Amino acid sequence: MEGRWINKNVDLELLTNSIVDFLRMLDFEIMSGEVASEYAIFAGNSPNFKIGGYVSVTIQGKPEDFKVKFELHTGEKKRSFFMSPLLMSMFGAGFLLSKRLKSEEAWLKLEKEFWRGLEKILVQLTNSSNPMADK
Repeated sequence: MEGRWINKNVDLELLTNSIVDFLRMLDFEIMSGEVASEYAIFAGNSPNFKIGGYVSVTIQGKPEDFKVKFELHTGEKKRSFFMSPLLMSMFGAGFLLSKRLKSEEAWLKLEKEFWRGLEKILVQLTNSSNPMADK
């Protein structure tokens, strides 16, 4: 999912650090950095959100016009669970389906919390960028 904000004048480095702090509060292990004009955060292994993969947050743009992208990466190919009868018979469809559903439920909960938390962060960081430093 992706959101875009215009005319907020947000210091993107502060925003990145605030998102990292937010994800740490949710007990995620974090890796973050800046590549070219993009900030990237990778978070995984939270005992509170068993999502079966890791999440990435990407921040692109300028303080007055930027995008935040929040994605789940599971390493699985995008295909239907029910397309593999051999796998279903070997491991039991119920167990694998249950695991996948729990992961999707955790992802939806995390996604909702993330966007709510991001809105609170943006309220605090509006007009935090020094326009003279950005030029």
